[in-house]
Amino acid sequence: MKVDKKLLPFIIISVLHLVSLAGGFVLIGMVTKPILIPSLLFYFLKTTPDSPLNRYISIALFFSFLGDTLLMFAERNSIFFLTGLISFLLAHMVYIVVSMSAKSVYEKGIKPQWQDIPFLLYGLLMFSAIKDGLGEMYFPALAYTVIICLMAIMARKRWKKSDHQSFWLVMIGASFFVVSDSILAVNRFLGEFEMSNLAIMTTYLLAQFLLVEGYKRFVVKL
Repeated sequence: MKVDKKLLPFIIISVLHLVSLAGGFVLIGMVTKPILIPSLLFYFLKTTPDSPLNRYISIALFFSFLGDTLLMFAERNSIFFLTGLISFLLAHMVYIVVSMSAKSVYEKGIKPQWQDIPFLLYGLLMFSAIKDGLGEMYFPALAYTVIICLMAIMARKRWKKSDHQSFWLVMIGASFFVVSDSILAVNRFLGEFEMSNLAIMTTYLLAQFLLVEGYKRFVVKL
């Protein structure tokens, strides 16, 4: 499989960052984390035509970059964790808008479906598991849980309303995002476990790449 040269910066920086987490190379991790998403944005912008839809995706990536940067300082002050959470919440909201835009190309209106139930149940179970340890983060975490579940639900609603390959890339990407945030929530509010940061960032980077690649394929075919 041939890799687009424009994707190489993201791949190299991602590998360096994951190695830094696995090996405990803190300085490398601090250098690479803020440039992970900008390198993915570079790839996206260089491989897609200009359109209103890809501007939304760029905004989602900007909020993700902001969230990454703020969470780097979460251990120093809880305000950084809260503002990082808000940044990712906004990124998910933009991804929801992008999925809705893709759907509206084919039909108008969003109806609840039985296939949404697993996502709602997962969100309920995850929040129930962490709620006792949330403290003052109770309502922000509740809002975030609702939004990320809605993001996954909207990704699923693209079924048969977008290119088949685009659907699966976005759907799997959204699922990885849910997994990544679930690990982060467990690690933050229930107790840290070994290699948790590596697991969080591996699933997170896969999520962002798959979402971007899936939406990119849809934009190119519009």
